[in-house]
Amino acid sequence: MRELEIMGGKTLSPSGITGCVCDRAAVFCSLSGSRFLITSTGALYIKDVQNEDGLYNYRCVTQHTYTGETRQSNSARLFVSDPANSAPSILDGFDHRKAMAGQRVELPCKALGHPEPDYRWLKDNMPLELSGRLQKTVTGLLIENARPSDSGSYVCEVSNRYGTAKVIGQLHVRQPLKATISPRKVKSSVGSQVSLSCSVTGSSDQQLSWYRNGEILNPGKNVRVTGLSHENLIMDHMVKSDGGAYQCFVRQDKQSAQDHVQVILEDGTPKIISAFSEKVVSPAEPVSLMCNVKGTPLPTITWTLDDEPILKGGGHRVSQMITSEGNVVSYLNISSSQVRDGGVYRCSANNSAGVVLYQARINVRGPASIRPMKNITAIAGRDTYIHCRVIGYPYYSIKWYKNSNLLPFNHRQVAFENNGTLKLSDVQKEVDEGEYTCNVLVQPQLSTSQSVHVTVKVPPFIQPFEFPRFSIGQRVFIPCVVVSGDLPITITWQKDGRPIPASLGVTIDNIDFTSSLRISNLSLVHNGNYTCIARNEAAAVEHQSQLIVRVPPKFVVQPRDQDGIYGKAVILNCSAEGYPVPTIVWKFSKGAGVPQFQPIALNGRIQVLSNGSLLIKHVVEEDSGYYLCKVSNDVGADVSKSMYLTVKIPAMITSYPNTTLATQGQKKEMSCTAHGEKPIIVRWEKEDRIINPEMARYHVTTKEVGEEVISTLQALTKSREFRDKVGNPTVIKSGGFL
Repeated sequence: MRELEIMGGKTLSPSGITGCVCDRAAVFCSLSGSRFLITSTGALYIKDVQNEDGLYNYRCVTQHTYTGETRQSNSARLFVSDPANSAPSILDGFDHRKAMAGQRVELPCKALGHPEPDYRWLKDNMPLELSGRLQKTVTGLLIENARPSDSGSYVCEVSNRYGTAKVIGQLHVRQPLKATISPRKVKSSVGSQVSLSCSVTGSSDQQLSWYRNGEILNPGKNVRVTGLSHENLIMDHMVKSDGGAYQCFVRQDKQSAQDHVQVILEDGTPKIISAFSEKVVSPAEPVSLMCNVKGTPLPTITWTLDDEPILKGGGHRVSQMITSEGNVVSYLNISSSQVRDGGVYRCSANNSAGVVLYQARINVRGPASIRPMKNITAIAGRDTYIHCRVIGYPYYSIKWYKNSNLLPFNHRQVAFENNGTLKLSDVQKEVDEGEYTCNVLVQPQLSTSQSVHVTVKVPPFIQPFEFPRFSIGQRVFIPCVVVSGDLPITITWQKDGRPIPASLGVTIDNIDFTSSLRISNLSLVHNGNYTCIARNEAAAVEHQSQLIVRVPPKFVVQPRDQDGIYGKAVILNCSAEGYPVPTIVWKFSKGAGVPQFQPIALNGRIQVLSNGSLLIKHVVEEDSGYYLCKVSNDVGADVSKSMYLTVKIPAMITSYPNTTLATQGQKKEMSCTAHGEKPIIVRWEKEDRIINPEMARYHVTTKEVGEEVISTLQALTKSREFRDKVGNPTVIKSGGFL
C-alpha cells in the first residue's frame, strides 16, 4: 500500500501541533502507533494505508505554547484506492530554513508515486554523505546538532522508473547571538574615565544599547557611545553614583542577548596621610614643611601663606615626589626664615574626585605686626570671614572692634582669638556694614591695629511663582517680581535652559524690578521649563516653573462599523491624541438591540493595543454587537464613538454523511449539514468528480433549518463499485467568501 499525507494547518503562533484526531459517529480517538507520524511542520503521514483509514474524518489539534489554549481544525476526508503506476509528485518540501547552531533541523521531502520512489540528497551540488548527525527519515532529512557548516543549498532527488521530481531549498545555520563586555573586572576611582567594549557574535547587523543599573544610557555631557554598532561606551569624570551594573543588550529580529559587568568606583578623594604641625622658629633658622597625600588620580598640591599663593623664589622652594605606595609628598623649604615668613601655611591637594586642605601656623620670633588688610564685600544672607594676619612672635592677644565696641556683641559674631579670624554669620546690611578694627597686643603696654571696611551687597530675591493649569489656545501672563535686592537689577528669561526663541511669540516686559512673560495663544511648542533670572552686583538668582499646555482629547482614528471572520483575528481601530496622553476605555453591548454598554473584561483573547485599538485574537459569534471607544485625559470633555462588529461565519460542514453500503439498483440517501454566512451553496463529489444533480441517477435537495443548511443527495447505484465511494460534500460558497 502507498503512504499518504494530510497537511495540518497552524492557527496559532507560537503553537505546537499536539496531535491529530479522527472521528466516526461522533467518537474521537487520538492517532497513535508506528503507522502515524506528525512532523515538526504539522504534516500527518500515514504509512501502509489500510481500507479502514478511509472511514474517518481527520482533524488537527494545536496548543499554544504559552497560554495552553487549544484549537481544532476543520475535518478532512481520506479516500483509499488501489495504487496505480505514476511518476513521483512532491507532497511536502521546503524553500528556505533558518536554524540556530545546536538545534535539530528537519528538511522535509516526501513524494507520492508508484512504485515507491527512491530518495537521494545533495548539498551544494555534491552527494550528501550521511552520518550519525545527518540521517534520512521517512519524512526527509534530519540534522542533529546543526552547525554553521551545514548551511548551503540542498537538493532532494526523488525518482522511480516513471519519472523524477526535486525539492530544492536553502538552509542557513547561525550561531546563537552572544554579547561579551570587556574588561570583565572594572575597578576605578571617582573622577576617572571608564571605557567598556561589547563584542557580538552570531550577527553582523544588530541593535545594541547600554544600560546602567537597569536604566538606558544615552550619550550626554560625560557619556560617549562610539563604533559602527555603538559597541564602545566611554564615560568621563565618573561620580560615585555612576558605579554599579553595566549591561550591553543586543537584539536582532526575535533574538536577544546581554552581558553585564560590575563597575566599582573607589573613593579617590584626596586624603592627608601626614603633614607639618604648628611651630615656633628663630630668624635665619631653616624650615621644612611636608604634606603626604593619597588620592586617585594623583592629586596636585599647591601652597599658600596667609591665603596668598607661594611663588617660586623669595626664599621658598617647593619639591615633590611619589612614594612606592602611590602617595604624593610635597615639601616647602625655607633656607633662612625671616619674620615676614611667619603666618598660616596651607597645602591644598586637588584632583577630579575632590579637594582637601590642611593648614597650621608657623611663628617666626620678632616684632609683631599686622599684614596689610583689604576692604571686603560681603553678600547679605551669607557668612563672611575677616582675617587679621599677624606676623612676628610673641604677641599677647588679638581683639576685634566695630565702632569702638568689642566683638562679639551678638550671636552672629564669633571672634577666634588664637588665629585672629572674625566670622559674621547670616550677614545683614543694616547691622554688619561698616569699619572693623583688629587690635594686637604686642607688649603689655603696647598694641598695634589695622582697620578694614565691610560693604554689604544685597542679592535679588524673587517672589516664587508657579504656572497654573493651562489649555491649548489660552492666554498666559506670569509676573516675575524681585521683592528685594540692591538696584540696579537686570531680569532675563530662559526656556529649558536657553534664551527664549523669538519664533515662539513670547513677549517679555521689564519695568524696574519686575518682568512679565506673556503668551497670547498657547500651543504645544510652549511646553517647557521657564526660568526668571535676576542679577545685580551681589549675585544672580533664579526661579523656575514648568508650563504644561494641556490638550483635550480628540480622535486620530475613529471606530467604524466592520466585519470580523469567525475564528480569525480582528482589530477595532481607535486612536486619539491629547496632553496628558489620553486613556482609552472600551465597552461592549451584545447583539443588535438598543446598546447597553458594559466594560469589556480584557484577557488573553481580547486586548487593548498600545495605540488604543482593540484586538480580538479569535472571533466568536458572541463578539457580534456594539463597541464603544471612550477617550479621556481630564482636560475638557471626554469623547467617544461607537461601532458595530458583524461576525461573519465561514461556511463549514458540521455533519458529514456516514459511510454506507448499497447493492446494485438500490436508491440511497445521504445528508450533510453546513453552517455559516448565508447564502451557502453545497456541492457533492464522487471520486474527485463533481456530481451533476441534473443526471437522472442523482437528486439533490437543500433546505434551511434555523442557522443551518441541510443538503440531501439521493443516488441510484449502478454497480458494486459504488461501495465505499458514496460521495463527499463540499461547501463552495458562503455569503460571498470561503
